[in-house]
Amino acid sequence: MHVSVAIVNAVKFSHATRSGRGPLVFASALVLVLALWMLFTGSKQAHEWVAGAFSIACTLSLLIVVYREQSQTFDLRWSDALALWRTPWYVVSGIVEITVVLLKDLAGHRAESIFRVCGFRTAKEDPLLVTRRALATAYTSIAPNFIVLGVDHQQSRMLFHQIQRSSVPRMTKQLGAEVGTREDNPGDAAAQRQQKAEQQ
Repeated sequence: MHVSVAIVNAVKFSHATRSGRGPLVFASALVLVLALWMLFTGSKQAHEWVAGAFSIACTLSLLIVVYREQSQTFDLRWSDALALWRTPWYVVSGIVEITVVLLKDLAGHRAESIFRVCGFRTAKEDPLLVTRRALATAYTSIAPNFIVLGVDHQQSRMLFHQIQRSSVPRMTKQLGAEVGTREDNPGDAAAQRQQKAEQQ
């Protein structure tokens, strides 16, 4: 859930910077993220709080610099943000898949470790598509068997890694994934092209 909070705050900050409320939003974000950090780490030592606040301030400052250089705008729709509700099921099913792979590996069956590619509706400067690309990367990677490595906005493709092949989540499709429009497994496709070249 802290991932979605960070994304929402980033979007709010982007609008606030233009309206002159940047410092207030920066301070609010600093306090909120520090509180979340303390909650998740369970830290009670003052020096750890200071170190955490310093690290978070540096991170937020870097985000500000990057944002001002990129001048990127976002268009966050509630229907896209609320797609997060599907992730608990993906986490549970992913844990089951990982456990099965582990048991097979212990029995002598090596895990697949697959790099896959699918189409993804995106663009470099369209605020809505940029926001969906960020949400798809963050939300989908929560599942342990589905790690998004990146989205190529020039070729409209998403590269992801799995240790066991499974279908692309419905949530990811809702945010822009297009299954069947690109090479599904770049490794298999490359091997097939090489095999055809050798036959010729």
